[in-house]
Amino acid sequence: MSSVIDSVDLSLYGCPMHYIKAREVVGKMSLDQAVLFEINNGDALDDVIKSLRQDGQLCEIKSKQSLITTVKVIKRI
Repeated sequence: MSSVIDSVDLSLYGCPMHYIKAREVVGKMSLDQAVLFEINNGDALDDVIKSLRQDGQLCEIKSKQSLITTVKVIKRI
């Protein structure tokens, strides 16, 4: 079972900074640790999830609101 270590608001960043910030956070985590990212809906959300999955991380949507989606990312690699 993964433990959530932090919650990070990426909604303040534009492309490609939202992914770069997410990658930095995940890079500092241990295997099987999880983090919650708050990401703007639309292209930002799609880009971050797609890129982190390509990096080998597990991503799942935890909640979706009108403007922001919370995504749980578990470090796998």
